[in-house]
Amino acid sequence: MKRLLALLATLPFLAACTPHTTQATEVGVRFNKITGASETSDPGATYFFAPIINDWATYDTSTQNLVMSAKATEGDRKEKDDLRFKTRDGNDIETDVTIRWRIDPNKAAYIWRTVAPNTVALKERVVRPLARAYVRDVLNRLDSEEYYNPDLRFAAASDATKVMAVQLKPYGVIVEQVILGDFSFKTDYQNLINKRKEAEKQAEKLESQILATLESNKANVQQKVAELTEQLTRAQGDFEQAKRAADAYVVRKQQDAQATLSEKSAVAQGIKKERAALNGSAGDAYVSLQLIDALQKKEIRQIPKLPNGNVIIDGNKLLEQLGVIQYQQQKPPEQ
Repeated sequence: MKRLLALLATLPFLAACTPHTTQATEVGVRFNKITGASETSDPGATYFFAPIINDWATYDTSTQNLVMSAKATEGDRKEKDDLRFKTRDGNDIETDVTIRWRIDPNKAAYIWRTVAPNTVALKERVVRPLARAYVRDVLNRLDSEEYYNPDLRFAAASDATKVMAVQLKPYGVIVEQVILGDFSFKTDYQNLINKRKEAEKQAEKLESQILATLESNKANVQQKVAELTEQLTRAQGDFEQAKRAADAYVVRKQQDAQATLSEKSAVAQGIKKERAALNGSAGDAYVSLQLIDALQKKEIRQIPKLPNGNVIIDGNKLLEQLGVIQYQQQKPPEQ
């Protein structure tokens, strides 16, 4: 009887409802202990129900980050937590990995019943171990050289995102992106790689200098070719001008020579004819005529330096006596 009275006394307290609130990015899950039924509550609301016969849990549905980093100050854990694996060619490598994920609100009740009671537990029980396993499997496909290639690393991260999405979907987890961060090999191998990178940089620098020198030489050659072409053009112009001047000079001299030749030929022809005339029967008469013509306007009065002194001779009479000219002394009529 006392027990019945005590039970009846507690019924008002059992029926009392208490408020349960979800934030803007949360969903709530209410689980009835008596019926075993579950109900998902929407974000940003307040719900009232009796806590004794109901269980209540909330899940953050915003995008979450699982950060596994070599630096304790940057990762989820305050210790070295980066992902360690071997490349396809057997070298050990460590890399930072970030998983961007979120809860599927429609599967919140399923997560509460079978997976994890809250978001933090879900990340530690499911997201972290599966991420370390499947991301490692994908990255193992690359060799050391390929891991240095940004494009191949990005492609590997994309493949890891797809694999993680498939593997975590049954747990009510949506994987948005796998991001690969800083990475490093073991110290000895890393030193070799660093030396190789330095050698490659030096080679690239030398190659750039060679290319720059080649371009400079090419420019100098082009400039020198232009200068020589200009000199050649100028020389050809001078040559053509000199050639034209020389041709004109030759033509002029040929014309002068032709004129001189014609003139001399005419003179020679005249002399030839004159000589022929002199050699003929009329040669003496011709000479006399020429002499008369030369002396007819001159008076010859004296022939100097005779043996006995100077003698006055009438030249005209002398010529007449010699028969060179016919001279007739005409005296003026006497008055």
